[in-house]
Amino acid sequence: MAYFIKQKRDSSLVRPRRGFTILELVISIAIATFLVVTLMNVFIVHSRDLRKQDMRMSMNQNGRFGLEILSRSIRMAGFGGSNGKYYGLLGDGGSTSATMSAVISYDANGNDNQDAITVVYMEPSLVMNSSYANIETCSTESITFNSSFLDYGNRLRQLKSGDLFICHDYATIGSPESYIWSITADATSSSPFGTVSVGNIGSTLVTESACASSSDNLSPVMRCSKGQAITFYIDDKYEGVGPGSAKHPVLMMDLNNNYPNNDDVPLIDNVEDLQLEYCLDDGTDTRNCNQLSKWTDSFTASSISNLWGVRIHLVLRSDKPFYAAGDLGSRPKVANHSASSSNDKYFRTVVSTEVAVRNLRLLSTN
Repeated sequence: MAYFIKQKRDSSLVRPRRGFTILELVISIAIATFLVVTLMNVFIVHSRDLRKQDMRMSMNQNGRFGLEILSRSIRMAGFGGSNGKYYGLLGDGGSTSATMSAVISYDANGNDNQDAITVVYMEPSLVMNSSYANIETCSTESITFNSSFLDYGNRLRQLKSGDLFICHDYATIGSPESYIWSITADATSSSPFGTVSVGNIGSTLVTESACASSSDNLSPVMRCSKGQAITFYIDDKYEGVGPGSAKHPVLMMDLNNNYPNNDDVPLIDNVEDLQLEYCLDDGTDTRNCNQLSKWTDSFTASSISNLWGVRIHLVLRSDKPFYAAGDLGSRPKVANHSASSSNDKYFRTVVSTEVAVRNLRLLSTN
């Protein structure tokens, strides 16, 4: 009997096992769901911000690179030229012109098109003086250099058929003149080595130059070098020609003055717009380009000597649609290119700079 009573007392101390109630489970699941949803929202927001930062950084890097290439070339425009002009052959498939301007503007006139620009200059790293022992006529088809002088031999070896060739005649009577030819054969194939074969430009020279006729002589010594005629444009519509398309616009560089062409060089992907403005001497202030009235969207070759500076705008967009509050979901208005009315949900940024065309006129902010 005593054993039974003791066992009964011991068993009374054991509490029955109990599980969670349905209410407790519901509350636990609700709290866990709230925490998971909150963490997921935080993760999504941070992921979007990181993606946006990476995209913005990449676009800004591309923009800086594009502005650097454009600025460097535009800054060189007119080097080796006479008042921003070159007389003679353009070198584009044998086409000719009385003059070639150091800067040629292509304005879109406010339509849904991008601007383009061509800059012409003498390559400074390949400058050579022609041989004083050979006096060429204006109808010459060759220009002679002393290949053993300094490193002229190495410079001559870089001149290839189809390249442009510019000579600055600084000894002509009156103002200096500059002439532009097309090289007709590699300099390494000339005999004797040191002769640069060029196309005859005598018939295309204008009366204001030293070559009033093809029988006149050029100066005994001219400063010459490979010529550069570089065009920058946006490829978004020349299907089958370059890598660009409407969904993948590309900033292109043409080195042969014959754009668009398959040999053009792609510079930057996803550049949607190139807009250019020009600061011209208006006759009222020769030193200040800060006034808005001095900037125009285009100019003619006759105004090249009045060109002070160029303002460059690039509109870059993301490679894929990505839109959040505050982003540019449509192409903005830049210069005289009106804004797009459609929202395509691409992220965009605009980079701009101003360049002094130093070989034509020094730009000052005073």
